[in-house]
Amino acid sequence: MPRYFFHVVNGEFLPDAEGMEIDALDRVKAEAIRVAGEMIRDQGFKLWQTGRYDMYVVDEQNRTQLKLSFEAEDLTGELSGEPDTAMKGTG
Repeated sequence: MPRYFFHVVNGEFLPDAEGMEIDALDRVKAEAIRVAGEMIRDQGFKLWQTGRYDMYVVDEQNRTQLKLSFEAEDLTGELSGEPDTAMKGTG
């Protein structure tokens, strides 16, 4: 079964050393979405400070098969710190 690696770049390269064995490209795509969702959730409010993420899904020969990007940008200039108490518990 092929093994895929989910490398992330967010200002620094975060390699996936373990990877996952997945038998179909549709399942690889679903896993990339799941992992990206976990990353967004885990980053929480810090996502606004980190900004952009790129996930490169590569095969065992290190050939890029998929790229998933997401970006958070504060256009108001108001989200500079932690959320106020009214926002806590809403996510």
